[in-house]
Amino acid sequence: MLEPAAMAPVARTELDLAATCRNCGQALAAGRAICQNCGAAHGAANRCPHCDAVADVERHAALGFRCLVCGGPRIALDIQGVEPSVRTNEALRSAGREQTQHVMFSAAGFALVGMGTLAVLVATLAVLATSPGALLAVAAFAASAVPLVTGAFALSRAAKARKNRGDAILRARVSALGDVQAVTGVLPAPRVTEVLRLSTEAAELVLAEASIASYLNEGPAPRVRVEEPDRAPEPVEAPPNEATAHSPVAQRGKTES
Repeated sequence: MLEPAAMAPVARTELDLAATCRNCGQALAAGRAICQNCGAAHGAANRCPHCDAVADVERHAALGFRCLVCGGPRIALDIQGVEPSVRTNEALRSAGREQTQHVMFSAAGFALVGMGTLAVLVATLAVLATSPGALLAVAAFAASAVPLVTGAFALSRAAKARKNRGDAILRARVSALGDVQAVTGVLPAPRVTEVLRLSTEAAELVLAEASIASYLNEGPAPRVRVEEPDRAPEPVEAPPNEATAHSPVAQRGKTES
């Protein structure tokens, strides 16, 4: 008898690869993009827009979540089949730029304020010890106050960058929620807290912002000016012709009337 030929193993499909962890090989929970066994991240939902690595996130006090590889601000998405849109990634990149400016201006501001405070203290001691004229004393204090004023300006820029960073992160969360709902439909608040890994208060804020954004996008475009419709010109009666008025037919009509 002929023996049956050995069949080649069936190649694993993309669905099979998505359903099992690429790190530990264990099956992923239904609809989840994070392995419950080893914590490895999967799918385009967990691709970092800063370093392009597929990695999980960790909580951060200022950023909410940051990438485990590069430390950039991220959105935590624990759901399969969702890919962040260009708007979401651009908001995250904007948050990353604002975070860089916040760190730089904060470091420079605190350093300059410290140096300015020390310079003012040294100038005060020098004026008290030497008793120079009024002009020299004013010049010494003015020179020592330059780093102090510059440091205060840098700290104000850091505060502005911090505010812009928070706005960008909120925009990214609202946009990410829209990306998820485009696939799954409208989600209730408990499901939003699970998918985005947010607290109840943060999820309610994102839902409120998403509702406002949806309302504004669906509203009619504002009209700058209301214009009256063009009216058709009224017909103008032509004056009677003299020849017609003096014709026999016209004269007979007048006589009959």
